[in-house]
Amino acid sequence: MTPIETALIAAAFVIVAMLWVVLYPRPRLQLTERGFLDRELGLGWIRWDEIEGAYPPNVRDVEGLRLRVRPGARLLRRLRRTKATAASNGAYELRLDLSDTDITPVELLQEVLSRTDAPPSRGPAAEPAGNF
Repeated sequence: MTPIETALIAAAFVIVAMLWVVLYPRPRLQLTERGFLDRELGLGWIRWDEIEGAYPPNVRDVEGLRLRVRPGARLLRRLRRTKATAASNGAYELRLDLSDTDITPVELLQEVLSRTDAPPSRGPAAEPAGNF
């Protein structure tokens, strides 16, 4: 085989791989019995037992959800690489952006609360409910 033929075959494989990624993209957010995976966070799988609670979405954060996570050793290493800061009790707060997923913040909040024992929290910067 000549170098030109080899280059053409390699280019064909690259084009097929790129088309596969475009036509069959992996879902950004996956929920399973194991936990959930948000590919944008880059933290890998977060197990349900690592989640302490969730903050309901507020007006400023319509397409997102904030989770309070007490990470295990594997997740802790990944969080330290991202230079995330922990609260005084060792828990981390993660913000999930759900804008381009099929799940709403309320649905994810219900899923998290059904799998954790923590009661829902209003969050550290929660505003009092008013009459609208």
